[in-house]
Amino acid sequence: MTVPHQRSALHATGIRWQDGRAHLVSVDPSGHESQQALTPGTLAGWRLHGPRTCVGIRRKDRHTPCPTGSALPASAARSQCDACALADPGRKLARDQAMDDPRPFSLYLAWFGPGLVKVGLTATERRAARLADQGAPQYTWLAHGPLIPIRATERACSATGIVRERIPHRAKAAAWWRTREVGPPAELAAAHERLTALLPDTLTPAPCDIQDLSGFYGLTDAPPPTRNQIAALDEDALLYGEFACVAGHDALLHTDTGPLFVDLRLLTGWWLTPDRGPVRGVTVKPLDTGRAPDGSVQESLFG
Repeated sequence: MTVPHQRSALHATGIRWQDGRAHLVSVDPSGHESQQALTPGTLAGWRLHGPRTCVGIRRKDRHTPCPTGSALPASAARSQCDACALADPGRKLARDQAMDDPRPFSLYLAWFGPGLVKVGLTATERRAARLADQGAPQYTWLAHGPLIPIRATERACSATGIVRERIPHRAKAAAWWRTREVGPPAELAAAHERLTALLPDTLTPAPCDIQDLSGFYGLTDAPPPTRNQIAALDEDALLYGEFACVAGHDALLHTDTGPLFVDLRLLTGWWLTPDRGPVRGVTVKPLDTGRAPDGSVQESLFG
């Protein structure tokens, strides 16, 4: 595969949270990895060079390129082809194919808004990074222990109907900017109290200690209203602006044409060079706000 701007372009591979900050992770043509912090208030911009291709697999600190250089659609939020996603050891937990993992694991409860409480697991060593990956405004640990009983307890908690194992991305995003209106999430503490009774003796219960990540995301104040989101980035596109909020892999970006909501996963797979100027080469669509947990239609995500 011919790489444009061979000496300067970086292949964007994903968004990673570390030390309370979101980073755009990229690799150069030799495989060396670098990170660019995208904290609220950051000015950043990139010109996109194609073709947009699968990012391959990252194993610990080693990056393996996709052997076929499979193409990715401009509107796809995924960063891997099917073959690399299947071979990626980081995805085995989600497929229940890593039950022999000897590391200690933790069970968490994450709150995304009224009626949106999620149960999930993560390797204990990842701490709050897993919650920041998902853009959870608030969370608490529920228990710690080996993977097999942690996974079984996760399913048992979900079966009660008190919490969910999956919350759609659209529902999370629609609630992020409404959480400032509802005060402390008493339902998170209530769920912790009820689910603690389900914990087996093989796990160590964790006290309810609710942590707030909203400040990391820039969600303590109301963002400016917008009804537009980026649906796709085309080859030779230019994306430049100031990051107002970054939660999980989503961001609100102040641009020359006004604020835009963007799923940062759309950057992955492109070759990027730093640039600045008017935004161009992007497909914009009306913001899909969906419905609130009570079934009502949201007029504006940021209103």
